[in-house]
This record gives sequence, structure tokens and C-alpha cells, in this order.
Amino acid sequence: MPYEKTDHTAVMTTRQRLIETLVIFRRSLIYQTKEFFQNSTLHGVRYIAETGRPIGEKFMWFCFTSIGAVTALVIIMSLWEKFQTNPTITGLDTDFHNQNVVFPTTVVCPATAYDHAKAYEEVYKSLANYDAEKAQQITPFLDQLTSLNFDNIREAEKLAEGIPAELLAEHTLREWAFRAQIPCESTLISCKYRDEDIVCCDHFHPIYTEHGFCYAFNSRFMSTATEDSKTGPPHDLYETDKKWALFFLPNSTSRIFIFSNEEYFGSDFNAQIDWTDDQLVEVRISKKNTYTTDDARQLSIGQRKCIFRDEVKLNYFPDSYTFSSCMKQCRMTKAIKLCKCNPSFYKPINNVPMCTVKDFACLNEYKLNITNIKDCLQCELSCSKTVFNIDKLMKFMDRAEASGVLVEFLTWPIIRYKREVLFGWVDLLVSFGGIASLFLGFSLLSGVEIIYYFTLRACCMVYKNRQELYEIEQRIRHEPPPAIDLKLKLKSHSKPANSPNSSAVLQVQPADAQSADLFSMSRQRKNEKDYLNYSKSLYRTPKVLPDHGYASNKDKWQFDHGQYLP
Repeated sequence: MPYEKTDHTAVMTTRQRLIETLVIFRRSLIYQTKEFFQNSTLHGVRYIAETGRPIGEKFMWFCFTSIGAVTALVIIMSLWEKFQTNPTITGLDTDFHNQNVVFPTTVVCPATAYDHAKAYEEVYKSLANYDAEKAQQITPFLDQLTSLNFDNIREAEKLAEGIPAELLAEHTLREWAFRAQIPCESTLISCKYRDEDIVCCDHFHPIYTEHGFCYAFNSRFMSTATEDSKTGPPHDLYETDKKWALFFLPNSTSRIFIFSNEEYFGSDFNAQIDWTDDQLVEVRISKKNTYTTDDARQLSIGQRKCIFRDEVKLNYFPDSYTFSSCMKQCRMTKAIKLCKCNPSFYKPINNVPMCTVKDFACLNEYKLNITNIKDCLQCELSCSKTVFNIDKLMKFMDRAEASGVLVEFLTWPIIRYKREVLFGWVDLLVSFGGIASLFLGFSLLSGVEIIYYFTLRACCMVYKNRQELYEIEQRIRHEPPPAIDLKLKLKSHSKPANSPNSSAVLQVQPADAQSADLFSMSRQRKNEKDYLNYSKSLYRTPKVLPDHGYASNKDKWQFDHGQYLP
């Protein structure tokens, strides 16, 4: 029991010391507040806490200071909003003569992306085990794989119901799709680039995406059964070329996509041309290139609304950042997270299994979540991007003798756009300082001074002048409030020096204690004034004496009787 009592006493003592320290710290903060107001360089603040100032004057300066602070805060907030939402400006960059013009990527996606005979032969030898009837039933599934996407995945699931799972497991669905794809020779008949004949299949590479099997000219990647690999250097154009154009003749109805070589082809793109047999389509394009200066790196991605190519490294597309590759990775990530597999029409990923027929139900269930672009808001445009606009699109029907697709530059690109910083951190700091100084006289050192007064100085006073603060707190706490009289008087300068208060200030005293002093003081001041005026009159008023007939002998009379003069 004695030990428990001792511990309880120690706890209470520690708690009391803590409470006492907090009370003393509060008194120190109040003292430092008064000191800061009296010594601060901020405009108008010293008059608010100055002793002896009338309440009306203090209120007036408080209003002026508050209006200045609010006005400065409103302007600063407007500048901050401008800095966050619109810190860059885009203008023309005409100094762009020796430029490298890369021809846009042109993708041809045939409406029928499979070779039925090829697919039937593959099924007949493997999946159907040389059963013709069974091969006829399984072949449509392989045909469907060549154009598989989230929209027709339910249909593909139904077509695979009669296929033994162990036979399909011998290869991935991507490999089965490549066994049924339409060859390049069956997709394109003839091609020309810069008005020179080229071998189509040497320049058009197969790609497998959400659009199915397509063949792309000047693409940054090509697809195989096991991976998506890089292609060679892109096809450039020169101002001295005979023709800045690409011409090709598809073999069947196709969709044509035209976009920048920087982008990664996927479901984000829409076809610009729907080509049919015996049709001549001429497309005149123009190039619009926009780049961002390195000064914009000081801004956040949200402020400049773009990402530099080396700023963010994507897991599945690590070469360089683009908006299309970011969106594609976002869809891949959601599919892998929700269904624990990677769809076959996406780029194969190491250590991630490829989706099988059993996963079609999961992909179909979550297809809206996977393709929802609102979940990919982290993808911003690239800070350096190229857009190709179609300025003229002409279609000529019934041109069997001269059918095909012509993609040509309307004019040689001589202009590009530059995005640069309009309002950076230095401009923001200068604007903030100018506004705060104009309305309040505030500077960076003023902020340091505020922190100093209410942190370091207040704490040091607690430990250095603890006893003085304690006495002030006790005196304020036990001192009774004085009686208040609304009469104001001006204390006299003639009051004795040994009095408690000798300065001429306005004071409020109790009425009963003041009446006797007031009468005595007024009587004393009146006597002093009368005596002072009398003594002054003696020295300032000239003395006039009567003559009495001694005017002629004035000097002698004064010598004889001068001792009687005052």
C-alpha cells in the first residue's frame, strides 16, 4: 500500500507540473503576442496593441489591417489557381526548317482477318484428329480468335464449348490465332512509297490487338505468336522526294487507321477510312507537332497536363511513355487483376499466364470495368506529341482500273507548336511577395519572425523566466477587477514626481476615490496660475512715476531717493 500511494503521488505531481507548464506557456504566448504586435514591421499592427490608444483608433487600425490581409489573400489565391490550372502557354515555333518528318503509321485491318482454308487444315490435323465433320465445327472458333476482343468474347466462348480442353491446352490461344491468320499476301496486292514500287509484305508487319489481326506500315512494333517485338527505324520523308505519299491496294474490304509513329496501336484508335472493292480513296493529311520545353519539368504533371517520355516508366511498355501505351497498360492491369490472366490479344507478359477459354466468362463479366477509361485518369498526354489531321478525303467509286488508297501530305510541314512555362515558381514567389508587401509590408523574414516569436522565443521564456511568468499569472488571476467609470481625465504634468503614475495619460479611476483629489488639484493649479501671472506682470509692466516738479533735476532726485523705489 505505501508503494501504491507513492506512485499515485508521483503521477499526480507529474500531471500538476505538466498543467502548470501549459499554463505558463499560455501566458508566455500572450506576452509574446503583445511584444510582436508592438515591435512588428507589419503595417498598422503596432497601433492595435499600443498602450494608451483609444478603443476607436484601435478598431480603425484593426479594420484597415484586416481589409489589407483579406485583399492580399484573395489576390494570392487567384494567382495560385492560375498557377495550378494554366501555368503554360502554347505558341508557334517557326524556326523549324531542318526537321525530320516521319511518315504516319498506316494500319490496314481486313474485315475478314482469318484464312478459312488455313484454319480448317490446322484444325483437321490437330484438334479434330482428322475428323472432317468435327473440323467443320471447330474451325469457326479459330476464325473468331483472329478478331477476338471484349465485344465478341461471349460469342467465342460459345464456339469453344465442344472443343476438348486438353487439346486446346497444347497451345495458347494467341498461338492458335496465328495459325489461322490471313497472310500478308492475301491482304495487300500492290504498294508504292514516295512514288516508288515496294514489296508490301516487307514493309507491312502483322500486329495483333483488340482490333484483331492487322498489317501496319511504319509501326513501332510487330506481333508474333510469342511476343510483340520492335521494328526497324521508321520511314522518313525528305523535302526533295518526288511524292510525299504512300499508295496501297487492299485485297478485300478493310478499315484504315492513320496515326503517329510514336503511338501504340489499340482500341483507343478509330478508323478514318472504310475501304471497299473498286474504290479509290485519296487522303490529304497535315502534321501538327507540339513539344514542351524542359522548363516545364519544374511543374507537376497535373499542372502542365502532360508527361515527358522519360518521366514515367511503364511496366509493360518501358521504351518510352505515350498516352496510348499508358491506356493499354491500364486495361491490361485491370484484366490481370480481375481475372488473374492476360488476354491473348494483348502483349505477352512474363510470369503472367495467358487467358484460356475458362477465363472467357470472367473477361465477359468484367469487360465494362476493364474498358472503362475513368479508371485510367493517371494517363496524361505526352509532352511531345504528333497529330495527323485529315484535311481532304476524296472517294471515287467504281474505279476498278485504278482502285486503292493514297495517303499523301497536303503541304510540307514547316511549323510546329511549342509549349513553355508562362508562370513558374519564381514568378509565383515574386507575385506573392509583391502583393504581401503592398498590402501588409510582409516579407519572408516577417514570416520567420512570426515563427520565432511564437515558438523559440515563447519556449525560451518559459524556461528562462518561469518564475516571472508564474508571478504574472498569479497576480492576474487573484487581482480583483477595478470599478469602471466612464469619465475620462487627463493626468496633470504638475503632479509630484514621487507619485505612482506621472505620465500624462487618460485614466479611468473609481468615482469615490477621485472626487477629493480632483478638487484639491484644481485649487492648487488655480493658485499656481494666479501667482505665475502676477510675477510675470512685475517684470513685463513698465514703472511710471509722477514728476512733482523735479523733471529738470531728475537725475539728482533719483540719486537722493532711489533707495525707496521698488
